Amino acid sequence: MNYNRTPYVGLACERLSPAGRWPRLAVWQTDVDGLDWLIELANQGKAIDLGGNGYPSRFTARAEHLVPHIVSGSFPANETWIIPEGSFIPDPTAYVGKTQIDRDGAEQCRSDEWLLVVVWDES
Repeated sequence: MNYNRTPYVGLACERLSPAGRWPRLAVWQTDVDGLDWLIELANQGKAIDLGGNGYPSRFTARAEHLVPHIVSGSFPANETWIIPEGSFIPDPTAYVGKTQIDRDGAEQCRSDEWLLVVVWDES
């Protein structure tokens, strides 16, 4: 993955569901260095980098490795998102604009449940 073009990336963590529903557990914006904890989990074998080019890129990991970060909010995140000058938002009504964490939903995940983290390069 190459995130050198933009100072911000958007991330969402979702549950994988056999019913096709993917409830969102968290959504946040960070700078490129804010991915370090996720990349480190992959380097430790606790997450899998599924690849991608930033439009999007994906990681997956079991809940036992992601949920503690989500519940505690121990990942770098912009509380209020920064919109770089010249950005185009196709549907402003769907734009969240701030970090949101569903702690109750995250805590309901089984420890062996696989979660998906979707990373969008915001350039």
